[in-house]
Amino acid sequence: MLGVFGNVEGKGAVRAWVQEPVESVKPSATASLASAFAAIGAPTRMTLGDVLQHIRQRELLGANGIPVDPWRLNEQLLAGVTACHGLDVARRQLLNTLNTRKKLENVSHIVGARVAAGLSRSAEQRQLAELLATSGRLVEAASEAWENASRHFTRLTRFLPSQLVDGLEGFVPVDPAEVDRLAQASLLACPNTQAQLKQLALEGARRRDASPDLVAPTADELSAWIFRLQQSRGQAVSRFSQAREAYLQAEMAWGLARTRVKRARSARQIAEAQFRVGVRGVAEFAQALIDLVQLRNEFLQRESDACVARSAMYALALQLPEQFGLR
Repeated sequence: MLGVFGNVEGKGAVRAWVQEPVESVKPSATASLASAFAAIGAPTRMTLGDVLQHIRQRELLGANGIPVDPWRLNEQLLAGVTACHGLDVARRQLLNTLNTRKKLENVSHIVGARVAAGLSRSAEQRQLAELLATSGRLVEAASEAWENASRHFTRLTRFLPSQLVDGLEGFVPVDPAEVDRLAQASLLACPNTQAQLKQLALEGARRRDASPDLVAPTADELSAWIFRLQQSRGQAVSRFSQAREAYLQAEMAWGLARTRVKRARSARQIAEAQFRVGVRGVAEFAQALIDLVQLRNEFLQRESDACVARSAMYALALQLPEQFGLR
């Protein structure tokens, strides 16, 4: 089985690598992890764009560079975006959870010293032990999520989880004008719409070859064509409307989660300061740490969901290759 970082056996190896707490909810440089990967001879690291380029090349037909089907290509690219973000968020959530566990263990040492010196009650140790058990369960859940995301990523891309770079680009909201442009593009991108337009063109060409007097379609034929085009247009509009609604919901959830993280960080800072000077008990400080990591992990998930929802709109417009600059 792949280890937490691809080819390292055992989840305990991760804890040994974690040197500093992950304070920021935004992607940051992880030099210690990079050096660890280099030390074990990990394969070449790849960005999200690298992974998508690999998927695109896999979908090309022969050596002429023509996609087998633009619709399938964009679906596969969207699946790649989803897998990459799923792997990235699972890794960062696991690191956050492990770092919180390490903080709680350090606090446990402080409380133990205070109890030995008669400055704290043994009841505080018992309270902290319960919260340590809670953090242990959080680590187990995060580890399982990482393993599941790793397997899915490898099945889809044929790459090791350790090859994906740390911290993908964060979420950037789409301008409303850009959303409207994608909505218009999705009308022509709909497979049914394209099929109907091709049918109209082929039928017109056939009539021109048959007789100059029969170039124009009959009234019944034109009505049938218009009806089918309207059906296709309605389906495309409905499909994109659902994608746009999902995107707007994801963007709103992302903003709310970011606000909750800011509040929880302030609460944790106050709780820690008061614990250090003996004004507040260890249970309140430990609970503040657990609350913060849970909200941080929720924010990371919301950010990932928003990125995927944004890309889904580009996929419906058949413009995912352009979004990521794939050639």
